[in-house]
Amino acid sequence: MDFLFANGAIWFSVPALLGTLVLVLQLVLGQLGGDLDADIDTGMDGDFGEGDSPGSEFGWLSIQTIAAFAMGSGWMGLAAMRALEVGFPVAVLIAIASGFAIAWLMVTLMRSFLKLQRSDNITLDQTVGLEGTVYIMVPPSGQGRGRVTVVIGDRRREMDAVQDGAEALAANARVRVARVDRAGNAVSVEPLVAGA
Repeated sequence: MDFLFANGAIWFSVPALLGTLVLVLQLVLGQLGGDLDADIDTGMDGDFGEGDSPGSEFGWLSIQTIAAFAMGSGWMGLAAMRALEVGFPVAVLIAIASGFAIAWLMVTLMRSFLKLQRSDNITLDQTVGLEGTVYIMVPPSGQGRGRVTVVIGDRRREMDAVQDGAEALAANARVRVARVDRAGNAVSVEPLVAGA
């Protein structure tokens, strides 16, 4: 017990034990069909330009990432203090750096897993004829690309877009996917004419 709680080790062992307990509970509940996770709405749930891409809903501030931070920082801080025999301030720095690294790894792996899990094998060809909305301005023909959102099935997808017109298509303009630009891995859109 002295190893875990004596000489300032309690500052590392308690977060480590709590974080480990939460992650183990999450794993057990996941196997039983339950869920312990909840995102904390901060307006910055890790949505750094990822939009509605699969997996982007796994936020930076969630019970899982906070538990991963506590577990990683706690165990690494304790190891630094006991095994490496560094002083408490250095152990705190190692703990904080390790906690952020573990939390980042958790978010990255979970987002990758969710992207694989939700991959519907949707091809660009399936978007031809569908209507959508310009998300990022689509410049005139030959002057670059923008982005559009199109609903495929029950999911909104965001994709690169080009056009053949001479005028830029502004954000929020309604468009129709005319064809697929396979070379550029994008869709070619045309403005949606009112009443069409």
